[in-house]
Amino acid sequence: MDKNDKIAERIGDMAYRALLEEVYTSPKPGLVDLYSNGAHKDMDVSTFERSADALKPYFAAMAQEGIKHKDSPFEIFSNIRRLGIDAEKAMYHATAGVNTHKGLIFNMGILSAAVGACIERDDTVTLYSLMEMEQAMVRDTLLKEVHGMRDFTSNGEKNLQKYGTMGARGEAISGYQSIRTISLPVMAKGISEGRDFNLVKLQTLFALMSQVDDSNIIARHNLEALHEVKGLAKEFLSSGGAYQEEAVSILKRMDKDFIDRNISAGGCADLLAVTIFLADLLWDGSKEFSEVNEFDIKKGQRPMG
Repeated sequence: MDKNDKIAERIGDMAYRALLEEVYTSPKPGLVDLYSNGAHKDMDVSTFERSADALKPYFAAMAQEGIKHKDSPFEIFSNIRRLGIDAEKAMYHATAGVNTHKGLIFNMGILSAAVGACIERDDTVTLYSLMEMEQAMVRDTLLKEVHGMRDFTSNGEKNLQKYGTMGARGEAISGYQSIRTISLPVMAKGISEGRDFNLVKLQTLFALMSQVDDSNIIARHNLEALHEVKGLAKEFLSSGGAYQEEAVSILKRMDKDFIDRNISAGGCADLLAVTIFLADLLWDGSKEFSEVNEFDIKKGQRPMG
């Protein structure tokens, strides 16, 4: 195995571990975790584990595409989309037809490839260089697709038609603004304070739920339900969030309520997984990482190889 193969494999492994870290985060109201299946009758933790196992080599392959074509961002995106189709087939085969990670195949695939390209080009990766590469890869193509959409099949596409929200495509077009400005600073702060990582992940999830237009909630319900969930998340955070003494008990009660009402913040769960991936990639704990904003961050560099 040569150097580039090792780098691609490492990126794939980081993406794989982020998928597992997301599903193991517990308790997550309405979502699959170690306490319950949430508002999902067709999947559990083992379903997510099988899916993550099946997707791991595809994330490595997408990273390899970034390494091979670092100077051709458009070609990278075109190639990894073809890999994404095969990855979806592998996911459905592993889960007996259940959609566990379709959104993450898109988001994590893009970022795995962008990481590979940055490392091959610069021998390191920063949030600035990563988002610069990601934008070069996807922005023009996705904007054209959004403006020209006629067939609506995914939750994000249906929500775009009905409500004007763009889901996963919108996050990619924005350079993952929700992660840069909401979730990554919350996660970095919790880690730097030495807090329990499960609680850090829960705090991060609720920061996202309090602000993000979750496509899964909208698809299952409507904008009114989305606004209610945002309000509940804000109330939880204002009372101390995941770091308050009664947090787990509160979240278990909220889980029961969300299950009864079929509420699942699946879009935010995907963003949590991406946040975990980026925090693992960019920050080794030796530097301050509290000023993550827009494209200004150049801290937390960590060479790979």
